[in-house]
Amino acid sequence: MPWWINESWNWFWYYRRGKIKYRVLEFGSTFNASASNGIITVYNCYGGTPEQAKEMAAFKLKKALEREEMLENDELVEEVVHQHGEFTLKRIKPPTQ
Repeated sequence: MPWWINESWNWFWYYRRGKIKYRVLEFGSTFNASASNGIITVYNCYGGTPEQAKEMAAFKLKKALEREEMLENDELVEEVVHQHGEFTLKRIKPPTQ
C-alpha cells in the first residue's frame, strides 16, 4: 500500500478527531509501544504487558506535549549543538536563575 494512503487513513480516523494512535509490538517477553497525535510521535516505550507499554507511551507523549508548550511560551530555550545538512541536533539550555 502506498504511504500516502496510510497517512490519509490515519489523518481521517485518528488525528482529525484529536485521538491518539497507539502501536504495540511484542518482542519475546516485553512489549514496545509508540504513540502519535499526528504532530508528535514517541517510541521505544517498553512494558511487561501491552497495557503497561501503552501507558508508558501515553505518559511520554504527555511529557513531550508539555515540553512543546513550554518551548512555545519561551519558558525553555533550545540551542543548536551540531548541524550537518538537513539534520540538526538540539538540546535545551538549563534555566538561568
